[in-house]
Amino acid sequence: MMVAQKMKKKQAQFSFLQQGFNTWLNKRIPASAQQQLNSRNLFIFPTRFGFAYLLFVIVLFLLGTNYQNNLIMLLSYFLVSLFISVMLHSFFNLSGLTLIAKKEVKGFAEDRVFLPIKLLSDKARFAITFNFEKQKVITVAEILPSAMATDSGVLVPYDTVKRGVYSTGRVKVASEYALGLFTCWTKLDFDCQFIIYPKPLALKLTAQAHEGQEQEQQGHALEQHGDDFYQLKTYQKGEPLTQVAWKQLAKGQGMLTKSYQSTQGSETWLKLANMPSSDIEKKLAYLCYLIQQYYHNDQRFGLDLYGTLIEPDHSKAHLEQCLYALAVFSKVS
Repeated sequence: MMVAQKMKKKQAQFSFLQQGFNTWLNKRIPASAQQQLNSRNLFIFPTRFGFAYLLFVIVLFLLGTNYQNNLIMLLSYFLVSLFISVMLHSFFNLSGLTLIAKKEVKGFAEDRVFLPIKLLSDKARFAITFNFEKQKVITVAEILPSAMATDSGVLVPYDTVKRGVYSTGRVKVASEYALGLFTCWTKLDFDCQFIIYPKPLALKLTAQAHEGQEQEQQGHALEQHGDDFYQLKTYQKGEPLTQVAWKQLAKGQGMLTKSYQSTQGSETWLKLANMPSSDIEKKLAYLCYLIQQYYHNDQRFGLDLYGTLIEPDHSKAHLEQCLYALAVFSKVS
């Protein structure tokens, strides 16, 4: 019990310190889509190897002075000068580098999305790593002389968990060039917004189910106005599955669709309320799948999110508007 309390206390103290550091960082390095690295936003600190190296130099110096050995003292002086030179090289490897990021990144939940960052430099840069806070995946980049004629770039990965519109936090840019004695780093906020859509989930319809059962059990989102039967015709790829004549298909008569007299030219609506699940996230996942299917088939459709309507269309802007509505949807809306 006492151990658990101590752990909670340490976590609270660490969280307080982390919050204070983040507040200071927001003031010192404000959010911006374009960042230029300089002495104000770069930090440099010895690595573990650097501390071991420094300890070794101190031991050499003490040995040299204790035994009055000029050769050992000269070696310790040389190692100290090398230590300082490497520190300067580590700093200037990042200093002056300009980074430009996109304002928006779009993707799907549970997928890996990438933040593209353009790197502008007037000289070669080596062994630069990029990663989001609390993300284990690291991207390594170099700007070599052959690449300086064109703008270099890097894709920083981010593993998404849930849908929504949010900021992913700061990107850590670091380098241990050269010799690994120092790590020169910074944490940059590119003021980038991640728009994460629900992960598409396909609707599986069975050929044995007729249209009435399909709407009841599968809860298909398609709704047409009018029901005057007109004719049966050969199924064309991209046509709504609710119009498939399942009875005829089960009898082996092939894939046919029902055409209705009063539905010629009517609009198709995808309704959240008709999705086949009680889980709101699954409903949104089904809708996300259907929206993409209808867009790729160049079919007009409208979206109904519990009364929030998006009028029918089939353009790219309409697709993005519908997917954005799914990303930001909440039960109380």
